[in-house]
Amino acid sequence: MQQIFKTLIIGLTGGYIFTLLHIPLSWMLGSMTFAFLSVTLFKQELVWPSIIRNLGLIIVGYTIGFSFSKHTLVEMIHHLPSMAMMTIAIIGFSSVLAFITSKITGVNYQSTLTGSIPGGLSQMVNLSEELKNVDITIVTVTQLMRIICVIFIVPFIALSPFLNKEGHIPQQILHSSQSFSYIHFIFLLFAGACSFLAVKSKLPTPFLLGALIGIASLKVLEVDVPQMDPHFIRLAQVLIGTHLGLMLKFKNAGQTTKFTFLTVITSVLLILFSTGLAFILMKTHNVSILTAFISMAPGGIAEMALLGQSVQADLSVITSYHLFRILFILFVIPIILKLVFRRIEMSRKQAS
Repeated sequence: MQQIFKTLIIGLTGGYIFTLLHIPLSWMLGSMTFAFLSVTLFKQELVWPSIIRNLGLIIVGYTIGFSFSKHTLVEMIHHLPSMAMMTIAIIGFSSVLAFITSKITGVNYQSTLTGSIPGGLSQMVNLSEELKNVDITIVTVTQLMRIICVIFIVPFIALSPFLNKEGHIPQQILHSSQSFSYIHFIFLLFAGACSFLAVKSKLPTPFLLGALIGIASLKVLEVDVPQMDPHFIRLAQVLIGTHLGLMLKFKNAGQTTKFTFLTVITSVLLILFSTGLAFILMKTHNVSILTAFISMAPGGIAEMALLGQSVQADLSVITSYHLFRILFILFVIPIILKLVFRRIEMSRKQAS
């Protein structure tokens, strides 16, 4: 318990310092950076049980769900064709980058492809365990490096004059006129119960999606759900950011470090490609460029939702595109990958 408290203090300190420096997503990036440096440079033994990170995901899910309404559901239906096309475009471009990475590094295409698809770290690592000839370490390192690049690069692009033409000042959260009360606690318990059901139902990212679906359902039914207290949203950033910082361990990566730099380059290229798609989305659906850019960014749904909230983008649109991508990758991509990998193996056997 003492080590957990120590880890929390380090995360909060990092978030506070990054806030003073006016860095976007300061509580998440600050806690992640300080946790990583504490372990790698100062050799601190930090403990952060996954249940603590999951609490942060429940809070984020609550916050996203709060942004939904009957109107947003109708808008989601209008966006479905774009969601499909944009998702296929991102996966297609990721496949090309994976092929290039494989040729340059000599790592088999199965591993680089599974690592390059932006479907979430835990989901893609779990998928890699089911596929033949896939190096789980390669997948883990590649996914981690992309996530870190996205989390650090995307907020600065979103707030640059290039995209942020309206001059939105980054906020850590949207201010709420309601302070935390027993009413919030009851709804937060409800969100937690929904997350538990999502775990039992084996949904992807269950703690976030369960809370999101539960609170969004209440909002659609026009139940008077209170907005999440701002301090809890900051806390959620710290809980998630600290977890990400402690995941950055490459002790068992072996020779995989030789293509880490290349992974960073391909991650930047993927972000630039996503930016191009964002302009197309902005023109076709008349959404703000910030909303479109964050919707297309190849990052996690929790991190991108927090970023969207901080720049006052449309959370329902952002969440819809990321949720569609996650579901598509989890339910469609495994079938495609197994077929592709089977054909690769058959070609190798015929060649030999």
